[in-house]
Amino acid sequence: MQNKVKNILSNLKSVQEDLLALSDDLWLDIDHNDSEAMNKGVAFKNEFNTCNSEFTNAANNISELIQDYTKTPLYHEDKPEKDLQRISEKERIIKELNYKDPHSLHEDFKYKRPYGFVIQGSPYKNKVTWSELYLQLCSYLQSSNQSLFHSLDTDPDHISNRKNKYFSLNTSELRNSQKCGNSIYVEMNLSANQIRDSIKRLLKTFDVPTDQFTIYLREDRDA
Repeated sequence: MQNKVKNILSNLKSVQEDLLALSDDLWLDIDHNDSEAMNKGVAFKNEFNTCNSEFTNAANNISELIQDYTKTPLYHEDKPEKDLQRISEKERIIKELNYKDPHSLHEDFKYKRPYGFVIQGSPYKNKVTWSELYLQLCSYLQSSNQSLFHSLDTDPDHISNRKNKYFSLNTSELRNSQKCGNSIYVEMNLSANQIRDSIKRLLKTFDVPTDQFTIYLREDRDA
């Protein structure tokens, strides 16, 4: 039963990620030199954004209700392994991941699903949504440098041009937040490629070369 519930929760989150990606695709597909097409596109986007916001709120409320009742969390964070006795386990997981094709942060991840990642030799698997992968990475980085992760709240590199924060000490400053650690919240209302871009910024902040971060996909599927 718990696996069924987790699949439903993950599917709800995956649909939200895909809708954000679809919104971007539809906007880019409009001929911006055609006034009529632009007017129709703007009208569509306004209505789409309103409906999508209502759906996201409803989906999040349903998700929280199910999680509370079934005691099945949407996000499962593996604790970063630092014990040298677990090196053989790390090697086993990396070997398992290597059966899949490695992917870098220079790719387009719209409508694709993650499976796991390796950062600085630490492997993580069984991540079903991009949000889950993202939160796991945040947990890893926080464990490596808590004070630096805490400073993301005011770091301009992690605040959008529209002044939207990706990390905050105050959950009310984010649209859809998830707590990471004891005090900081992470914005989770992001598409796959928005998460990809945020990961790039995070790795730069934490001085982690991008070639020390590899993503493995559950499946490659086009829209």
